[in-house]
Amino acid sequence: MPGTESHPVRVASESGDQQWTLTTSRRGRDWLIALTDHDGNSWTAEGPDLFEALRALRRVVDSLGIRLGVNGARRNAWASGMQRDMGEGRVVYLLTEGETGRPPQVSTLGPASLAEVGSVGEQDEQYARWLSSRPATGLPGSRIAAPIRATTVKSAHGSGPVTTRAAGLGA
Repeated sequence: MPGTESHPVRVASESGDQQWTLTTSRRGRDWLIALTDHDGNSWTAEGPDLFEALRALRRVVDSLGIRLGVNGARRNAWASGMQRDMGEGRVVYLLTEGETGRPPQVSTLGPASLAEVGSVGEQDEQYARWLSSRPATGLPGSRIAAPIRATTVKSAHGSGPVTTRAAGLGA
């Protein structure tokens, strides 16, 4: 398949620490991702960007006790909205609670120690802790990748222009 890339990946499973194959490809604008073990078993997922496709795949294999040794599976990894939109989720930030400034960026599918990776739930919890540890400065970047909510505002008299605003939740 054109545009298909294969990546060797360290995996922790009930069979121990092994190297499997992670394959990525595209379907239109979406990312397809597949994990294949040495016995030919395969798990697949799809998402609007590489980070979200990886999270979808991890949701499938998490319940099987399988952990992927890639940066995007690290508990402290998160892709901002801009990384997802402009960079297709190919890089993630490594977040440290309480730190200010721009976090370091790494390749989403770059190798990571199996000791640093976790489930999608653990990653979500770590991200929530990181968000709550950030000072409320009001400066750009003080809340990386906060969920966005679109709001439509109409004039009070039912006439006039309709405007749409995007706002970070909890902002």
